[in-house]
Amino acid sequence: MVVLDNRNYLLLVLLLLSLGLGLAGGARAGAAAAGSQEDPVVTRSYVQEAVDNRLEPLRQQLDAASKRLAALQQRLDSLK
Repeated sequence: MVVLDNRNYLLLVLLLLSLGLGLAGGARAGAAAAGSQEDPVVTRSYVQEAVDNRLEPLRQQLDAASKRLAALQQRLDSLK
């Protein structure tokens, strides 16, 4: 059994701390760089344009449905 005195305990703490920092630095080095294909950076205008492009067909369908509803409402009113 190994007995740790103050000097050996301090040495062990420093060794574990440096090992932990080395592992943390290595994990960070493997992370994707901002703006790369793995971690893209987009602007607000790009996102807005993409959302608008996806919503446009739904807006057109909603407009067409609103026109049909108005026509049916007018037809119903004429029957009264």
